[in-house]
Amino acid sequence: WDAGENIGRELTSTHYRIYTTSTQPEIVDYLPGFMEAAHRNYLAITGLEARPASQAMPVYMMATRQEWAGLTRSIVGGQWDVYASISAGGYCYKGVCVFWDIGGLASLSVASHEGLHQFLHHRVKENMPMWMEEGLAALAEGYEVDGATVRFTPERNITRFTDLRKALVNDWWIPLEKLLQMDGGDAVQLGAPERAVGYYGQLWALADFLRSDPRFAAGRQRLIADADAGRLVEALSRTDSLMARQLAGTRSYNRQVALPLFKRYISDDLQGFESRYKAFAMKLARLR
Repeated sequence: WDAGENIGRELTSTHYRIYTTSTQPEIVDYLPGFMEAAHRNYLAITGLEARPASQAMPVYMMATRQEWAGLTRSIVGGQWDVYASISAGGYCYKGVCVFWDIGGLASLSVASHEGLHQFLHHRVKENMPMWMEEGLAALAEGYEVDGATVRFTPERNITRFTDLRKALVNDWWIPLEKLLQMDGGDAVQLGAPERAVGYYGQLWALADFLRSDPRFAAGRQRLIADADAGRLVEALSRTDSLMARQLAGTRSYNRQVALPLFKRYISDDLQGFESRYKAFAMKLARLR
């Protein structure tokens, strides 16, 4: 791979085409296989059926943040200021994942999270609300490595466990109605970084609760299936549906559909649901 002033490698697998300037064995030797394992995990946690890959999904893993910044400027153009503050290892933009190597296992965790966003971008016909998509991405992060074998553990995620526990212990809990309408940008505006990541900890708990509780698992699965089939928005009222189609691809889309879709597919009793959800979160954080 022609990486300009740097030597790059192109690594290919069934679903991915990976471009990297990293020379670390954890990246060069394991990233293609890890991403394929992550892809199988995406199917497992979404319940979607496997489909033949129409084209390999692009992933960039740069050796340094400086290289990452140069590549990012060429990809996002005038939006660079938005991405300049990223410190966690990378992002997914219009179906392209762009990372820098923050160190072996940590880089793989970021890749598994952002890879879920990439998977949905290329797979589903309509965007899910962010409470669902970011929750699925948090579920996708947890994994264990045994030699050359990786096992994904959605319910075991030390980072999100810590985030959730801090949110509960420090009384940073975000009320459900507000949480459902937020996105990552809103989380940053909560103030301290610890409070921002608490948003992801809560969504991890929400995603785990929805898939494990039979009262809500079926509705969760219908929502994912309808997004995949392109009939998600039509489940809304005529007014909400028309507005959602006009806002598709914008942050405002999430604010328009997040709450109505939750009420349509999961529960219209927000108070009762939050009581059960918070009790589940307390138990998950080992506080009860």
